[in-house]
Amino acid sequence: MAMDFYYKGLGPEERIFAQTPEAAAAKAKGTLYEAWFDVLQTSPWYNKICESQEFPSSKSEETWKQFGDLRGKTFSKWWLERGYKIFAEVVPYQPMQIDDLKIEVKKLKDLKKPPLLKIEVPLNLSPAALKEQFNEILKAHKLYSDEFDRWDYSTAQVHQERETKLTYATIKRWMQVYRAYEKEKDRKDFKLYNFARDLELHPKLFVNMPKRIDLPEGLRTEAANVASDILKKSMFLMANATEMSFPNTAPHEWALTSNRAKKTKK
Repeated sequence: MAMDFYYKGLGPEERIFAQTPEAAAAKAKGTLYEAWFDVLQTSPWYNKICESQEFPSSKSEETWKQFGDLRGKTFSKWWLERGYKIFAEVVPYQPMQIDDLKIEVKKLKDLKKPPLLKIEVPLNLSPAALKEQFNEILKAHKLYSDEFDRWDYSTAQVHQERETKLTYATIKRWMQVYRAYEKEKDRKDFKLYNFARDLELHPKLFVNMPKRIDLPEGLRTEAANVASDILKKSMFLMANATEMSFPNTAPHEWALTSNRAKKTKK
């Protein structure tokens, strides 16, 4: 018998409906679910775990147990093997409902279920007015205005830590930059500022700049800093993801150690 699953990480119109693994595999493309897969598949620390079966920490071992060996797999194939299970919610993501009770926040005894805010909806107001009033109601409740994060109430085996402004497109780009850097960094003529220009890592800095020649001296420091910032964030993101923390770009000792080693080598 086919089973349906719920996923908080899908789009707003899709997360409240039950999904089959096959349907979810298509809808999860281009979401942070796929971004997490891409980050781990790129992570040098996770790849080392795949090769050696040696774990630098208990958290990295937990990541391995959940995600498994990602080498040579596509996201869709991996999703149908593991992803659909580890990201599925035990308690569905509930849509807003109309209730006759007064406005109040009710915390349920079942910790797996989120607190409820029950409201009356007058139907003699325009949708725009209702939306404005609803926003005011939420602002008046500290739980929602200051503290609420829907991921606090996730019941999935694996879920992202917090809401984030990072998108799949941004993370995908960072991973592309990191892989390109790893491929090119050992060339004798490699220069980080030229690398930043060649990959067009700044929207305005390299406009009409010819390639195959050194970047003008006045732009080199700024260009190198642009590339360095992206690489740093990429490394932190991969290191944290390898320890079950995603998406997290906070400094991580593994990445800091790697950067120190590279500077010493140079």
